[in-house]
Amino acid sequence: MKKCHQCHNELPQNARFCLNCGAEQNMETAAPDPAYITVPSDKSVTRQFTEQFFLALKKRVQQEHQPDLFQAYSERVYETTFRDTIAELGAELEGQIHQRQQQGGLDLKKVNLHVHRLFENQLDYFIITFCADLNRVIIPPAILKYQSKRWNEINLYKMVMDYLDFEHEHEKPFTDFLNMPVEKLKNAGKSFLFPARKEKILFIVDTSLMGSGKEGFAMTEHALYWKFPLEKARLVNYERLEEIKRTENWLTINGLYFHVNTSLDLKMLKLLKRIKLLRKGI
Repeated sequence: MKKCHQCHNELPQNARFCLNCGAEQNMETAAPDPAYITVPSDKSVTRQFTEQFFLALKKRVQQEHQPDLFQAYSERVYETTFRDTIAELGAELEGQIHQRQQQGGLDLKKVNLHVHRLFENQLDYFIITFCADLNRVIIPPAILKYQSKRWNEINLYKMVMDYLDFEHEHEKPFTDFLNMPVEKLKNAGKSFLFPARKEKILFIVDTSLMGSGKEGFAMTEHALYWKFPLEKARLVNYERLEEIKRTENWLTINGLYFHVNTSLDLKMLKLLKRIKLLRKGI
């Protein structure tokens, strides 16, 4: 027998989905360490860095934007000053690697984790700053200020609101629960929002057709909770975030279906990825 990675319910060895929570089981529970730079290599570190950046850009465009526009995104690198940024970062990395080689303290795993963080941050900066006209969804520039932060340095409520940018969404969150209609709050509590005692709720969004509060999503200081039509109530703790993927029409979070709309799906994807990086200290 094996256990579900989400709810830890015991399952048959060949089960593709959990019979209890519905989570997909044939997913990687831990991403392999990134491997962008190889030393020694027949290519310079600067060249490897540049090549790997474009591969990372292609992956990002495929995952978050419109895959058929990758060429336009890549051309924008050369049309703007950003090509100089990539060259400078690659040259700086090459110098650091050579220095550590001479000192006998080169740790390629740490180097590649550093490159991974660089790519995540630089791709956000590039796509937001230089590609606004190519993006199907407007990504709020305010998210860039969290690039250099650590988990214990952030105001989670403020970060969540900056990423989800509800001001430009049809769905509006309840954050003042004293002014939230009592029936909505009760229904959310009975249907999908089951926080632990003293677990601080950041917001609740009602997505039910009749405004009953029985369907929607919410975030607390520890987890994301949600329920959508014909689906069970779901939750994912931030500490257990493993895989967040976007298809053309929805997200899967640890293998669980999540969908509000195209815009909020992408913003939630980026928010959860940032939370995952912060929790891992990357």
